[in-house]
Amino acid sequence: MFEIQYFIIGIIQGFTEFLPISSSGHLVLVSELTSWQDQGLFTDVAVHVGTLSAVIIYLRSHIIALVNNFFSFQLNQNENLIKIIISTIPAVLVGFFIFDFVQLYFRDIKVVAVTSVVFAALLFVADHIKMKISSWEKMTYVQAFIIGLFQVLAFIPGASRAGVTITGARFLGFDRSSSAIFSMLLSIPIILASLVLTSFDLLSNTQVNLNLYQSLFAAIVACITALVSIKIMMQIIQRSNFNIFIIYRVLLGFILLYFYA
Repeated sequence: MFEIQYFIIGIIQGFTEFLPISSSGHLVLVSELTSWQDQGLFTDVAVHVGTLSAVIIYLRSHIIALVNNFFSFQLNQNENLIKIIISTIPAVLVGFFIFDFVQLYFRDIKVVAVTSVVFAALLFVADHIKMKISSWEKMTYVQAFIIGLFQVLAFIPGASRAGVTITGARFLGFDRSSSAIFSMLLSIPIILASLVLTSFDLLSNTQVNLNLYQSLFAAIVACITALVSIKIMMQIIQRSNFNIFIIYRVLLGFILLYFYA
């Protein structure tokens, strides 16, 4: 049963990390529905490494371009990197002050249920507004900052970091693929920041359970499922819209309210 826990955690973390359906909300749900003991900080670090690896693999061409531009040491060649930094700053600053508070008081399944429905509705509105469509490369610094403000909402369990950043980008008129790609690019510094904070906690904890093989297994599962989920999402939104994710979130929210409200 304990081995199954690592498999399930890897699947959930990987499949939900980059979809607009909230990975943290699903992990709260798993903790409510099972009696599993906490998998530990080491496993948390491992699955984040898995999802980080997946997004780097998928966006490797974008990342290589960003790195090459960075080493050109020319400001006009680094505009896209600057946009990512600008969008990341609000979440890093706000998260530093409120992360522990949110984890303590808002990790509740009723909160997940309500926010799942509310933010699904916002994504629906943003995704169906008729406006001029543009790619993320044409984003201004002000627009990047606005999307960064949307990303702050991701600290609310059930809001979905991917969901709120995609919603912000769609409200600003960016096409679906660009919104998803920029959201995934923003995930890289956020995941790295999370890894650094968690690693500090890991190093300061003298009673860490170094379940190496189980955690490595969970990381591999997370990486594979994240790659699969990214490809599925991109194929869907290139042909259609975000409705399937919106419907899923609404149904999940009402089911949770029915059973736990």
